Amino acid sequence: MKNLSQRYNISPLFHKTRIIITICVCLMLLQFSVVTAKELTVNVTELETGKALEFATVSWTDYTNPSKILGGSIVNSSGIAKLNVGNHKRVVVTVGFVGFQTVKQTVNVSSSNFIKIQLQPDTESIDEVTVIAKSKEQLMRESPETVSVIGAKELQGRAVTVESFLNRNTGVKIRQTGGLGSSSRIMIHGLEGNRIKVLVDDTPIDMFDGMFGIDDIPINIIERIEVYKSIIPARFGVDGLGGAINIVTKEFDTDYFDISYETGSFNTHKASTMFRKNLPERGILLGGGGFYNYSLNNYYFKVPEREHLRVEQDHAEFKSYMIKGVAKFTKLWFNQIAFEFGYYNRFNQMQGVTENIQYAHNKEQIFSVENKFEKECFFTPKLNFNIHNNFSYALSNFIDTSVYRYDFEGNTWLSQSVYGETGDVPHNSNDKSLNFNSRINIDYSLTENNTINFNSSFSFSKRQPDDEMANQYAGFEIGGYPSKLSNLISSLTWESKIASGRIVNMLSGKHFYINTQIEDLSSYELQEAPELTHNSSSNFGLVEAVKWQFIPDFHLKASYQRAIRLPNANELFGDGVLIFPSANLKPEQSHNANLGFLTDKTGILQIQRLQFEAGLFYMNIDNMIRLVEQYKSAGYANIEQVEIKGIEAELKLDINKHIYTYGNVTYQDARNVLEYDPVSCSPNPKYGLRVPNMPYFFANFGLEYHSNDLFNKNWFVKAFWDGRFTEEFYYSWKLSSKQSRTIPASFVNDVGLSAEYKKRITISAECHNIADIEEWNLYQIPLAGRSFHLKLRYTFLKTPDYQ
Repeated sequence: MKNLSQRYNISPLFHKTRIIITICVCLMLLQFSVVTAKELTVNVTELETGKALEFATVSWTDYTNPSKILGGSIVNSSGIAKLNVGNHKRVVVTVGFVGFQTVKQTVNVSSSNFIKIQLQPDTESIDEVTVIAKSKEQLMRESPETVSVIGAKELQGRAVTVESFLNRNTGVKIRQTGGLGSSSRIMIHGLEGNRIKVLVDDTPIDMFDGMFGIDDIPINIIERIEVYKSIIPARFGVDGLGGAINIVTKEFDTDYFDISYETGSFNTHKASTMFRKNLPERGILLGGGGFYNYSLNNYYFKVPEREHLRVEQDHAEFKSYMIKGVAKFTKLWFNQIAFEFGYYNRFNQMQGVTENIQYAHNKEQIFSVENKFEKECFFTPKLNFNIHNNFSYALSNFIDTSVYRYDFEGNTWLSQSVYGETGDVPHNSNDKSLNFNSRINIDYSLTENNTINFNSSFSFSKRQPDDEMANQYAGFEIGGYPSKLSNLISSLTWESKIASGRIVNMLSGKHFYINTQIEDLSSYELQEAPELTHNSSSNFGLVEAVKWQFIPDFHLKASYQRAIRLPNANELFGDGVLIFPSANLKPEQSHNANLGFLTDKTGILQIQRLQFEAGLFYMNIDNMIRLVEQYKSAGYANIEQVEIKGIEAELKLDINKHIYTYGNVTYQDARNVLEYDPVSCSPNPKYGLRVPNMPYFFANFGLEYHSNDLFNKNWFVKAFWDGRFTEEFYYSWKLSSKQSRTIPASFVNDVGLSAEYKKRITISAECHNIADIEEWNLYQIPLAGRSFHLKLRYTFLKTPDYQ
């Protein structure tokens, strides 16, 4: 019997793991050679909730000279900030955070190296606090990375999906294929699909093999959404080309309960709940929750190439639900040990585009287990350590067994030779997939202004297809063969602050290793059994980002990334139905560059707050992976090279304490720059042409009125308007002047009203696409028109009893 390394061919990974361990040991040994100055640990929390106030600002002065600031730090996600106070015996610590009262406390460092400070909300002195502290969203925007942040306040009280909010961002475009539960493509700076990484709490959701969508995530549980453009932070431990979206969910250190229900057009229903129970004396936090989504998706659309024919979707039903539990322990050797358990179930019918599919549908199930270990001061005050493991087991069933065919005119006929509605053979699959991801993250403080971060992420995927019905009908294993994929992504980042923090530089080196074991279906006619193919590759990437605050509140940013995207499991393995495996895919590679400007000013031109951001971006992508049709099936191949140039800008205005408005615009020009066809070696007729089926100019606008004193202090009311414009673009390559297939321009408007009572009960009503404008998806099919939504939410948050 083969040993483990022989069976899975992962000995190269063990070799690289030894290198990683060596680096970790060197980092830990390094700290023993450095003379450690005295450190003061400050724990900052919110008085009302006990929640850690991440990104609060902490500074210190000597007790004998309180006017001169000698140092400072930022509170981390655990509520901890560390101050290097040298040999000072008595210091004054100042803590500030936007929207909270500033606290000053004198500390005798010689007798205690730990203090706990609790901040109280203070809406009346917000301008004073803003001078010394900024919100976590603003601090992230001012980082060297090109990033947009959607905060919880923007999401509060809305009856929308995550994708709807992302669609309002500069440089971001979401392209859905239908209603709730349909697949979608997220585009950032002209790159979309698998080139954009989507994460939930720093964990990539593509490890679920594409079964789980971000629109399943309830808005209520989201703390913020981070959108990274063209640059993917090394700390995530993922590959990718165009950027990343990280959805950060809410964390509570006290008792909490949240429940909501939403109903809308097209027989849509969405419900979610979440609870937390804190046992502080035992250091235990227990929680759970779940959601349920359902939609009949019975809207009308025009059949492609037959626009006179308007039909109703009658086979696009979608439903999904998830149940999740969590347990955290905070009084063990680790600062936090967490375990999460989840079960996800999804069902969706298939609606045809050119043929009227009536019976084909998909079923998916995912079982997942996660655990996290976090430790501050890991054997030394300068070292922080955390590890995150995620295991999932997924079942996928594709059923397509009809002996009848249907068209949109209402005709039905018995198929004489071809069974099933989606291809040439019937299907009743029972595919299984196993996914495992383990990420290690280590932070080491060299000095107060220099830190090193090491990140290593190991992933393993195994796919076991099973479709006996298709195999018997076709006479061979059409469903595919077992395949394995493993990769290791490692990075080392050095962050330094210069000139009192006005200049921040981040330099990262990344290494990508991938190993695959795939049945090579090189012949699409499958005249003989496929052979087992082993493939591995090693690539290096680089990220350099710098931010310069040349005058107060004005920031210049510049960044460069040598980006790598590894082929994913779907591209390598195929789907066992219509897409065949592609064993020899190479990683996509890209040179990405950004140049930007950011300002955030209060009290300017009689406006309460002005935020303006603009940027230029450039990308050159090689070995781009595209789906290629061969015979009656398809497979992925490295066949394109694309160059993208673009510009974007956004203006946000808090005109006064009640009125807020925003507007943004994006222009991106993506061109095919591959001179010769890689297959025929002849001149490429698409050379220099704009990449089709991709919006190149779009803009978003909005206006909001909000007040907490319209009726009385118990009510918070918000009314809003959002508009989005997309310019007309070609659906396919414009190879001649007679090319006329276009996606028409659209200007869609949404309006809504929400009212919150005592921060407990929220009622929201919204109308999307109020003018019923025809909006098209990426397959040149009109999406759903005007829709109405009503949402009711109840929230309970216990105020801790502090001593």
